[in-house]
Amino acid sequence: MFKLSDLTGLQIFQLTRYAAFILIGICFAKLHLDPSFIGEFETFVLVSGMVSFFWVSGIINSMLSIYPKKSEEDKKVVLFNTFISLFLFSIVAGILLFTFSDNLLSFLDKEGQGNITRLVVIYLLFNNPSFLIEYILYLNGQKRTIVIYGFAAALLSLAAAVVPVILHCPIDYSLYGLIAVAILRLVYAFVLLSRYAVFRFDLDMTLEHLKLSAPLILSIFVSGSAEYIDGIIVKSKFDNTFFAIYRYGARELPVLLIIANTFSTAMISVIATNRDEGLDTLKRRSGKLMHLFFPLTIVLMVASPFLYPLIFNDSFTYSAVIFNIYLLLIIPRVLFPQTILMGIRHSRYLLLSSIIEIIINVALSVYLAGKIGLPGVAAGTFIAYSIDKIFLAAVCHYKFHIQPWRYIQVKPYIVYVTLTFVSFALGYVIMLNR
Repeated sequence: MFKLSDLTGLQIFQLTRYAAFILIGICFAKLHLDPSFIGEFETFVLVSGMVSFFWVSGIINSMLSIYPKKSEEDKKVVLFNTFISLFLFSIVAGILLFTFSDNLLSFLDKEGQGNITRLVVIYLLFNNPSFLIEYILYLNGQKRTIVIYGFAAALLSLAAAVVPVILHCPIDYSLYGLIAVAILRLVYAFVLLSRYAVFRFDLDMTLEHLKLSAPLILSIFVSGSAEYIDGIIVKSKFDNTFFAIYRYGARELPVLLIIANTFSTAMISVIATNRDEGLDTLKRRSGKLMHLFFPLTIVLMVASPFLYPLIFNDSFTYSAVIFNIYLLLIIPRVLFPQTILMGIRHSRYLLLSSIIEIIINVALSVYLAGKIGLPGVAAGTFIAYSIDKIFLAAVCHYKFHIQPWRYIQVKPYIVYVTLTFVSFALGYVIMLNR
């Protein structure tokens, strides 16, 4: 976990990017920025992610599955063609968002801040193609460079968002700052492409890549849209202030989401190269994740009612309730049947599972939100995501004869799950008595 391998370097990069936005939120709260303005910033983050997360992840993940099987020359062509695909998708997403901006923002932004959509469109064009940077470095063994780049990008993002608020500028200037950082990242992407890629467009290779990524993009869109659908549900029922409270609580265990997703992505190529050895590696390394993050989760569930007012301010005390429900996501998060299916190139099952998940998620979130408010939205997400992992594990077991104990350390997992539910109950009791 702590040795600077290629995978660890990639995980550290994702952690620093995640930490930057956490710190931005803390700074906004400590500077006593009006929660409605924080809600506007969070709307920008929500919209920019909502229209791009699925195709960015799908294109990159499918690239990782085909990259190891290519010749050295073709690998360079793959990198350039992946960049072109990301750029073209960014243009299409920007056009669609701008075209439907009035309808979209009338639903998402009750204050009518139409400027958000225009800024998101600009941000998409510069930011999304540069997501390839860390994977160019990862695939070429540049682990130290990934870490340095991650810290530099995180510090620039933090400064770009927070300094305008310190100077009492409108919140729009924080968004301008993030766009400026995105431009710098795009410039660095071109530098890396000139070093590690061949600038040659290959239509056949691109079509092969997109054919493989299409079901993956669809499955990620359906499963990953839960976060954004939850946000839309909250936006439709509550104002910007409550939206900010929800968004500050709707965070999984710090660093787990990033490390788990990065780990899953990196393991695709390992399993694709050698299935048996890949499963052994998956079981060993996922066990390390459990031993590290379950104890941290258990402690945080009890401490969160005290930490939220301290880290943010008293306006966000209720966010701790949402946070503890999202912490439960560690239970399905440390299971990786989806990684196996992508590694053996049977990603179509992910689409079916994702459809089941999103139907359950939307239905439960809307129903429970009406019954118990904001916590109901989070509870619906946990239940739906757990069912998704159970379904995928069943596919691995019954269709491909890959038993759960082949890639899961079962006994420690059961113990950790039990302790997690106990700590959740204890944290809830503490919250009620504060």
